[in-house]
Amino acid sequence: MVFDTYHIIYLLANFFLIFVVHRFMRVFFEHRKYKRILGILAYSFYFIMTTLVYLLIDIPLITLITNLITMFIISLTYEASIQKRIICVVYMYLFMAAAEIIAAAMTGYINFSVFSQGEFRDTFGLIATRIVAYCETLLLENIKLTRKGRNISWISWLASIVIPISTLILEVIIANQTNLTKVEAVGSVSLLFAVNIIAFYLYDSLAENYIKKSKLALLQKENELYSRQCEIMQSSTEDLQAFRHDMSNQLIILNHLLEEGKDEEARRQLDQLSRFIKGKVIYSTSGNIIIDGLVNYKLQSVASENIKVETEIVVPKQLNIDIADFVTLLGNLLDNALEALKKVDREQRILTIKIMFSQERLIGRITNTYCGEIYLKDDKILTSKKEKQKHGYGLSNVEKIIKKYNGYMEIDYANWEFRVDFIIYLPQKN
Repeated sequence: MVFDTYHIIYLLANFFLIFVVHRFMRVFFEHRKYKRILGILAYSFYFIMTTLVYLLIDIPLITLITNLITMFIISLTYEASIQKRIICVVYMYLFMAAAEIIAAAMTGYINFSVFSQGEFRDTFGLIATRIVAYCETLLLENIKLTRKGRNISWISWLASIVIPISTLILEVIIANQTNLTKVEAVGSVSLLFAVNIIAFYLYDSLAENYIKKSKLALLQKENELYSRQCEIMQSSTEDLQAFRHDMSNQLIILNHLLEEGKDEEARRQLDQLSRFIKGKVIYSTSGNIIIDGLVNYKLQSVASENIKVETEIVVPKQLNIDIADFVTLLGNLLDNALEALKKVDREQRILTIKIMFSQERLIGRITNTYCGEIYLKDDKILTSKKEKQKHGYGLSNVEKIIKKYNGYMEIDYANWEFRVDFIIYLPQKN
């Protein structure tokens, strides 16, 4: 075997293929099972074995078997069942085979036998195979992130196709230049693969930084809710202690006023005590900081609005849901209910909140009285506010969160009572 320019480019392409396989693995598997060093060894073993089989044997059937075995070995470094590993490895190889078929069609080479030694030596086809497979991994990653609720911009979708294909076109232009030396050919191919790796490494870094900033914002939101919850509880505790301390004196004064026949002044004193007690109600004491903080914060002014509130909240201290998602879900439902209650006569303002967790399901019901018309369009409820372009996103955002967690929502508005029932599935973390 003569080790020529094609073989050098094959080594570069096969090294780039490690990066492609790694991204494939990221699509199918979430977490590593072992330390990073074992992963590096597994990928190195894949590179060595596939390279040796190709250079020394180059029989498609043996190449196929080698790829499947070595990719399965790589999958062992990730957390998954044996069945999932087998299925994912088969799918990965099918995607890579599809890339090879596309490249073979582009170069006009479609006749081959799985049992005889390969004769395919087209450099462009070799590079195209890797680039097409790379495009597939990028698109699959975007699809996975979209299904998990991440908003992928159209620029990201476009970049997943344009950057690899553009670099491939540039390589074709360079390769067609006359008098191209071996160093220039190998250098251009190296640059082609490097540009793709670096471009999406930078994209991944930016995405990771964005996620970190989002998590920091969520942590700040959680701390804010926790702080407000603590303030409410601390304020209520201090007021209760003061109230208990003064209670005996207040009763003495009330008794004295009644003995002297000052009924009107005694009634005013009792009204003040009644308003004080109503204004310091804690509506949620489940132990879940996010729910308690959000509910108590949202409802701290309901007493002054003469809203009768009933709550039944039984949830664990920790739930497997993003803070931002839950704030969007419950926050919008409470905001909508409180907004609607402001339009109801003060004597008829009733708000009921029921939330419980059972069998990996978060079940909730928010009910409020309302008055006026319910505006519908295409079976969707519209805002009753005048500036409709600036409002009306509350229930729409709630629906997105419900769908993200494969949940269910039902809305009913019979007998001047608006009710929203929801169920979202929150399996416990492994």
